[in-house]
Order: sequence, then structure tokens, then C-alpha cells
Amino acid sequence: MSKVFSDFDSLREVKKLFREDDAAVDAKTVVKKPAVRQRPRTVVNRTKAENIAAAEGIAKGMKVRMMDTNDTGVIAGFGDGWFEIESDGLVFRAQRCEFVIADAEGDRKLMESVPSRKRPCEKKRRPEVPDAEISVDLHIEKIPDGDGIPAWAALDFQMNYFRLVLRGNLKYRGRRIVFIHGVGDGILASALRRELDEAFALTCTYTYGQPGVTVVTVR
Repeated sequence: MSKVFSDFDSLREVKKLFREDDAAVDAKTVVKKPAVRQRPRTVVNRTKAENIAAAEGIAKGMKVRMMDTNDTGVIAGFGDGWFEIESDGLVFRAQRCEFVIADAEGDRKLMESVPSRKRPCEKKRRPEVPDAEISVDLHIEKIPDGDGIPAWAALDFQMNYFRLVLRGNLKYRGRRIVFIHGVGDGILASALRRELDEAFALTCTYTYGQPGVTVVTVR
């Protein structure tokens, strides 16, 4: 049985109630979409050795030159205080003071700073140069590629360069080499003279020159 409305206001109220009921039904029937699950991000943490190498500008694949032999190789890995270097298919460990980053300009400076090791074929005796004298500055900033050496490896790097220069001059009998090591705390001077007493006593003599200088004479 239909209900008869006497005015339009009553009709509007009824329609309003119907619309509110329909809206409530629609709200209950809405299907919620499942939340999209985000994949967790993978964070790669570098090791302490890799952080140290990165701070010094050293990366895997870099070409290096060994201080004692002039052999070349590439950085293959890092460790706690050492580096893996691959050379001619062999991998060995070396400390930072035992190599320099190889580049054309650095190689040229290093080769110019050390006399040639080649011995003339026609002369079996060492050439005598009693009046010849050379000066070698062992301050880290004066050594080829020394600017890139960290402070903790500076002393070993300076000693390796000292050995390289001295061995390159052992064929020149009578040659004097003025090693400038400075006064400082005396650590470099003590290490240098101890090396002369223990490893080069049969081939060299030395005297104290001016403060901060040791003069070596090849026997």
C-alpha cells in the first residue's frame, strides 16, 4: 500500500533517508585492495680495508709499480694493512709502503732519480768516480709519488727509496751520496744508519754531515 505525502518537504525527507541507506550499503560492500609489499633494500657495507683504500684513492684494477724491483702489477684486493697485487699471473701481498701507483710521469721521475743498473759489458770492474757526489732528499714530499703515501706508511716508504737509491749506486766506487733526512724526531736518521751498519757495512761507509744529513761513501 503506497503512502501518500501531503507536501514536498515530507517527500524530500524520505528520499534523503533512502540515499543515506544506499550509501551505507555501498560502503560495506567496497572491496579493499591488498597492500603492496615493498621489497627490502640491500645495503652493501664496505670493509675497513676497502674504506682505507678508498680514502687513499686506491681501487681494484689500478696499475702499481714495486719499489724494490720496479716490477708492475695490478691491485687485486685489500686486507688489514696489506694489498693483494697480481703480477704475471701470480698474486702476492704487499704493504702500502712497498709500491707506488704507476703512471707515466711518476715512472719517469723514479727512473731519473736512480742511476741505471745496467753494467757495461766491456767493463767488469766497477767504474771509479772518487769526486762524484749526489744529493738525495728523503723528505716524503720530495720522493717521486710520495705525496700519495699515508702518514702511517711514510717511514717504510722512505727507507725503501733509500735502499733503491743506494743499491743503484753500489757500482760506483768512491761515490758519495748525501742523504737529506732532516732533524725532526730522529726516527728516519736512526733507521737509515742502522740499515747502513747491518746491511751495507761491507759496501759503504758513512759520516754525519750537517744536522739532518748523512753522507754515504761507496767502498
